[in-house]
Amino acid sequence: MPKNSIKTLVILCLCLCIGLMIHPYAGAKKCKAKYCFKLASLAPKSIGWAKHIREIIHPALKKATSGNVELNWFWGGLMGNDKDYIQKMKIGQLHGAAFSGQGVVLLCPEMAVLELPFMFNDYREVDYIRKKMISTFDRYVEKRGYKLIVWADQDFDQIYSVKFKMDRLEDFNKARFLTWYGPMEHKLLTTLGSSPVPVNVTEVSPSILQGVGDALIAPAIWVIGSQLYGKFKYVNPIQIRYSPTAVFVTMEAWNSIPQNYRNNIMTIRNKEAYEFLKRTREDSKKSFDAMVKYGIKVSEMKPEELNRIREESMKIWMEMADKDFPKELLDELLLHLRQYRAGLK
Repeated sequence: MPKNSIKTLVILCLCLCIGLMIHPYAGAKKCKAKYCFKLASLAPKSIGWAKHIREIIHPALKKATSGNVELNWFWGGLMGNDKDYIQKMKIGQLHGAAFSGQGVVLLCPEMAVLELPFMFNDYREVDYIRKKMISTFDRYVEKRGYKLIVWADQDFDQIYSVKFKMDRLEDFNKARFLTWYGPMEHKLLTTLGSSPVPVNVTEVSPSILQGVGDALIAPAIWVIGSQLYGKFKYVNPIQIRYSPTAVFVTMEAWNSIPQNYRNNIMTIRNKEAYEFLKRTREDSKKSFDAMVKYGIKVSEMKPEELNRIREESMKIWMEMADKDFPKELLDELLLHLRQYRAGLK
């Protein structure tokens, strides 16, 4: 791919680039609506994910509330990171935020069940579980004092490596993985034989560039946005985990608006939110395809090696059940998946 083309895609993908040290952000504008919600996001204002929010979700919200509810965003990490957003929501400095996959679990630990390795085969399964279980996750979120407005996707994350193909289980022992995503990722990597190096999200990119680590699990759009596509030599696209993103607001803010507005806003989940999902998934695919065209090599695994990695990874399901999330929640999810998969046969 020509260099100017990949640079263009870098700009388009910065919207979900978590952890960049410099953001083209802008502060929130003055709100003129009757009900103004202050929200924050790591996404820069001008492009990509943030643009889809403004082009799809904002008009739907305006229609659902007759223009009386407005989202006033602090884009580009202006208000900190996911952990900072939760603290600011607790003390009333923010009414809500759009969270990365890591942040979703920080706010609602039960949603970690969605991120278990090799839980989902594709987005059709994710969409089915979203339809079947969003009310279940609504209850868990509300018990913690928040309202789940939109459940979207970060990506089916891939494995990136500077040195190794990562097409054999033994490669996990050789590679120096960075881990920033939380306890589940750390446990997964150690189970696969790695000795991961914990870093903060802002340290991931410089740590790869400086050789502190040479491998990580990440979404394609982040690798493009952080401009690490030129540093990594290999990508294994085995979809080792699904990562959600989500927009949450505090229950105090949610309950401050009339009931009919709340009812109407919930209908956005069934229409406009799916158009939003379609756009963001297209962005992720374009990111991955661009890296392949640029020269990153796609590792192809033999079925027996994939099965070895899958079997080792899935050991953490039961190890984490009733510790990081309720086992009954895992049982419910697995039941729905079995029913869905049986219907495909």
